[in-house]
Amino acid sequence: MARYDRVIKGNTGNDLATNTSGAAWLVMVVLLLFVVTASGLLLFFNVGGMRDVVVGLLFSSKAAGNQQSEESLKLQQLKAIEDEKNRLKNFENQLNALKSQLEGKQQELEQREVELKQKEKEVEELQQKLSAQFEDIKDIAKVYENMEAEQAASILSEMEDSSLVIQILKNMPEEKSAEILGAMDSKKAADLTGQMAGQ
Repeated sequence: MARYDRVIKGNTGNDLATNTSGAAWLVMVVLLLFVVTASGLLLFFNVGGMRDVVVGLLFSSKAAGNQQSEESLKLQQLKAIEDEKNRLKNFENQLNALKSQLEGKQQELEQREVELKQKEKEVEELQQKLSAQFEDIKDIAKVYENMEAEQAASILSEMEDSSLVIQILKNMPEEKSAEILGAMDSKKAADLTGQMAGQ
């Protein structure tokens, strides 16, 4: 029985050693899983910038190339922005030049409008004056029309303004103006008739 106890005790020692070694492996596997899981979580959530550091270490040459590419892209973008600014500045300068030209043209038009209004006023005044003169000539023509032909011819022959005499004669009936011209000196009548034909 003592021997059996020894065999049992001997087997128990082997089992214990086997159990201890299995437990150590189990602890190591659990620790390894914990470390891997913790590392994965740290990287996934980028705790403390860990993911950036790891990615930077793993892909440092690629990151350097990307960084140069990003810098080149930024430089291109800055150049494009600067070119666009210059283009817009040129466009603004052109617009300002056109605006100045338009303002000059507008001032010129306003000045011409003032001159035109002045001319219109002068024309109106002249028309009124001519209309008044025409009415006066018509009235004078009626006066001469009511005179005897010899008396009207004598007075009209003495007038120096031939154009006024012609206007008076034109505002009379043809028969009366013919009588007056017939009563005038033949040279004066011929001269007035020639001027009337030329008008």
